[in-house]
Amino acid sequence: MDRPIFHLSFPVLDLPAAKTFYCDTLGATVGRDNDDWADILLFGHQLTLHNRPSEVLPPDQHGVRHFGAILRWQDWIALGAKLERQGCTFLRPPTISGAGTAHEHGKMLLCDPSNNVIEIKAYRNVSAVLGTQHESAEA
Repeated sequence: MDRPIFHLSFPVLDLPAAKTFYCDTLGATVGRDNDDWADILLFGHQLTLHNRPSEVLPPDQHGVRHFGAILRWQDWIALGAKLERQGCTFLRPPTISGAGTAHEHGKMLLCDPSNNVIEIKAYRNVSAVLGTQHESAEA
C-alpha cells in the first residue's frame, strides 16, 4: 500500500442491491464478500456494507449525515455525465458553483438503495477551497 486508505462501515437494507448500486452505478469493485457484509473499493477507499436492515435510518432521521469523495475535475465531469446517461435520480444533479473563481467547485448528491446520502465533489483549486497545500485538481 503506497498511501493511506480511508475505511467507512455502515448498514444497508439489502446487501445484493447495495453491491449492485456501488459497482454498477459508481464503478466500485467487490473485495471480501459473504452473506453478512461485503468490502467494496470505491474511489480507492474501502467501504464495508453490512446487511443490517434494522440499523438503517429512515431518510427523515439522517440530518446532515452523508459521506462522499472529492474527485479530480475531469473524473467528476465524466462520472456526472455517466450517471445522467444512466438516468440516475439525484438529490442534487451535477452542479458547478463559483465558476471562474478560485473557489470553483462541482457537487452532486445522490442516495444508495438504503438512502445513504453520497456527495461527490471536485475542486478546480483544492488549496484555495480547503486552505491546504494540495495541487490543482485539474490533473
